Amino acid sequence: MNAPAPGPVFDVIAVLNGVVDLRSYPRRNLVLSSPQTGGFVFGSAGYQRAIFEPVVHLVNGIELLESQSWELVSVVERNIENVYYMLAFMRRA
Repeated sequence: MNAPAPGPVFDVIAVLNGVVDLRSYPRRNLVLSSPQTGGFVFGSAGYQRAIFEPVVHLVNGIELLESQSWELVSVVERNIENVYYMLAFMRRA
């Protein structure tokens, strides 16, 4: 596993895939970021995937970090240059 990036914002997919190991992260607070999936959306299945996939990834990341003594503080959604980001603010318990 690699040492964590300086942070405090981490891509949830990198955390879930073990690219970033936050157990040695020195700060008390961090943010998990889950951007919307890109590409065109065709049909109801693609539409649902585009909406819910970032949420599912974020919840999986929250649960992983909660098992490592982090607690969820807040979740917000932000639109940055027409890309929607789900952000989970976490605090070391």
